[in-house]
Amino acid sequence: VMTSATLAVKRSFNFLKSSLGLEGNERVMEIILPSPFNYKEQVILAIPTDIPEPMERGYSESLSPIILEAVKASQGNALILFTSYSLLDSVYKRIEEELAELGIIPLKQGNLPRARLLDRFRIEDNSVLFATDSFWEGVDVPGDALRLVVITRLPFKVPTEPILEARVEHMESQGINSFIEYIVPVAVLKFKQGFGRLIRTKTDRGAVLVLDKRIITKHYGKFFLDSLPECKKVIGLAEDVVGGIKLLFQ
Repeated sequence: VMTSATLAVKRSFNFLKSSLGLEGNERVMEIILPSPFNYKEQVILAIPTDIPEPMERGYSESLSPIILEAVKASQGNALILFTSYSLLDSVYKRIEEELAELGIIPLKQGNLPRARLLDRFRIEDNSVLFATDSFWEGVDVPGDALRLVVITRLPFKVPTEPILEARVEHMESQGINSFIEYIVPVAVLKFKQGFGRLIRTKTDRGAVLVLDKRIITKHYGKFFLDSLPECKKVIGLAEDVVGGIKLLFQ
C-alpha cells in the first residue's frame, strides 16, 4: 500500500506505475481521493507574465523586486524556494537589508542547521526563509507562520546528473520522449511538494507565487497546472499579481 499527496501527475498514476514496473498489472488498485482542504477559498496561485524566463538575461535581477513586494504584502511569514543555492544567495544579498529595515527577519539556509532554522522560522513572526532542495518537502508550518510560498523556478533536475543522463539515454534508445515521459513528471512531483508547503490545516490561507512563466507559456506547463488542486489564479503583469496578493492579506 502506498499513500501520498504527490504520487499522481495530471491526476494519473501512470508515471509511478511505469517507474515501478506495474503497468498493465490487473492486481493494482488505485484511487485519488479529494483533499480535505478548500483550495478554492484558501489559496491564490499567482503567476507574473512580464519577467524573463530562467535562461534569459535579467531573470535573476527581476526576481528580487517582485519577491520583496510580495513579502511586504504578506508581512513576512514566507518561504522562498529555489532550485540552486547560487540564485538563492544572489536574491538574498539583494533584499536582506531592505527586509530587515521593514522589521522582517531574513533567514537563510546554511546559516543554521536545518532543524534550528525551521524552529526559528515557526517561532519568529514576520520571518522569511530562503531555502533550496530539501525544504521543498517535509516542512510542516501550519497557521499564520506561513502565508506565502514563492517558487522561483520550475524544479527540473540538472541534466548532467549521471543517473539522470543514464535514464534519458536509455529511454531515448527505446524511442521514448524522455523529456515528457520522465523529466517533466519528476519536476511536477517536486513542484507539487513545494506547493503543498502552504496549506497544512483547514484554516490555513495564503498565496503561492510562481516566478517561472514557462508554466503558462510552454506546452509542458499544463502538466504542472493540471496536477495542482483547483484554486484561484492571478495571472498577468507583476504589478497586478502583487496587487492580488495584497488584497488577499488585507
